[in-house]
Amino acid sequence: MTWKSSSTSSSKASSLFGLDEDDTSKILVYKYRSGSKALEVSSQHDLCKALDHDPNLEYMRVTKKPIPRGNSRLEVFGEDLMMPEDQKKYAEKPTLKSSLANVGLPSTAYWKRLLFNSFPELYIVSKSISPSNSPNNSPENSQHVSPSTTFPVDNAHPLQDPQAS
Repeated sequence: MTWKSSSTSSSKASSLFGLDEDDTSKILVYKYRSGSKALEVSSQHDLCKALDHDPNLEYMRVTKKPIPRGNSRLEVFGEDLMMPEDQKKYAEKPTLKSSLANVGLPSTAYWKRLLFNSFPELYIVSKSISPSNSPNNSPENSQHVSPSTTFPVDNAHPLQDPQAS
């Protein structure tokens, strides 16, 4: 009897971000603006499980950045948070080359990268961003500030006695 293995993915994160939900080898994960102080050593399997349980999965992105062998630190730029199609679309935007973070590799990951060529990529988990995410939706009159509307003069200060004047 022969078994047919189907390669259907049960993980939504796996299909969205091209992750291998069955891969349990170690990877380095950087969670941009998560409040985490260090890179996490995880696996694609664990990353898929964590992302699948995230209620904001549709607003998340997972990108990969190659880690040069011998580097103990890695610079994360704005373009590193974007999917390849968005990088092409917004290539002319000057802020894509701005540095967002400079992360240090854990010492065990550094030595494994140097000696055994482990951890070839940094997996960057972030919320979806694009230069057009924040259109100017404010009312027209809120964009024009004048001193007369900023500092009203006819209202008494709450600590002043209105009867004293």
